[in-house]
Amino acid sequence: MLIQISEFVSIYKKYNSLELSIASLTLPADYLVENPTSIKIKNNWFEVIPISKVYRSKNKDGYYRAIYIQINYSTNEYYIGKVNRKRWSDIKRYQGSGLRFAQKYKAHSSEFCRYYIAICNTAEETEKLESEIVDDILLADEKCLNLVRGGGGTSKHINHEEISQQRREYMKNHPEQAKAMINKAKELYCSGSTAALEQRNKKIKETMSQPYYRELSKERIKNWQSAHPEEYQKAREKNKKVLQSKETIQKKQNSFKKWKNENPEKYVEIRKNLVCAAHTKDAEEKRAESLKKWKEQNPEQAALNAKKRALASAEKNRKNVVMKDLDTGEVLKQFESIHDAARWLVDSKIAKNTNCISSISAVCRKAPCSTGYGYRKKAYGYGWDFVENNDT
Repeated sequence: MLIQISEFVSIYKKYNSLELSIASLTLPADYLVENPTSIKIKNNWFEVIPISKVYRSKNKDGYYRAIYIQINYSTNEYYIGKVNRKRWSDIKRYQGSGLRFAQKYKAHSSEFCRYYIAICNTAEETEKLESEIVDDILLADEKCLNLVRGGGGTSKHINHEEISQQRREYMKNHPEQAKAMINKAKELYCSGSTAALEQRNKKIKETMSQPYYRELSKERIKNWQSAHPEEYQKAREKNKKVLQSKETIQKKQNSFKKWKNENPEKYVEIRKNLVCAAHTKDAEEKRAESLKKWKEQNPEQAALNAKKRALASAEKNRKNVVMKDLDTGEVLKQFESIHDAARWLVDSKIAKNTNCISSISAVCRKAPCSTGYGYRKKAYGYGWDFVENNDT
């Protein structure tokens, strides 16, 4: 009886199920009825090896080494792999390590049937035979669950870059599967926080916060930066735009506010350390040098900033001033600032220019006279005082 699994795989069994059941009934009860089976993979036939023979095939080095095929009779999907184990319990427990096969087997383990098709003496022999069976031709079969060519993983280990490249090539050749995986990842990411996800994130943070992994991450970034300078610059610009967006700023502010409320003592300590660090001699020299360099590169902006600071300072220190009659002390006029009073004197042609500010200020502050007797009581024929002092 011939069973066609796919274009490249077929199974031949000497008896069908009915014939096998009849034979088991006619023969004595203690007689074991075997159904000789052969499996054709591409153009090669392999005799299925009984489990008892595989159990007795332990090599001198203490290892079981064999090639097997897992077949799902419901979907006609199959997976070909190798085993190199010391204990028979490991042989029975191990079903296959392929990513795609592992997912299928986990969901439908009862539908798979495993056949041993070859016994080998050394690890190199199993790798060679597997590489001859699982090649690019077999990987092109849509029923094949193998993702990569056979022949690796025991005596010659492939590095991480080769594995990543093989996975990328597979995803490019199977965009429908890659799209499904990306959609599933997005769905899980957008499904909200769960206890398992929080625990996983906590474990990742604890691991990556260790000095070894921090240094490892820095080294990887430096290596990638030196190898891809243009891509690194684009990534930096993209990150800068994202960090300057309103959404990101608002998110950071909310997160910081939440942390501040939850950790008031830590916040006070950190603020104290920052203030101390910002006022050290080295920090001040570094800040002054940086500001000087920036002023040289942006003179117009520096002048505009200086003007804004002067106006802000004047606004902050502005005080209302009153002009009083010298004889009666009556308030004749009130100004919002000394500058306004000086401009009024100039407009009224009482003073020549706004340098009269110094005289008005001296009277308001009750500055000592140059003669050393008392303090100044008038300027330009009037008495002057701050409103707050006058009210008092």
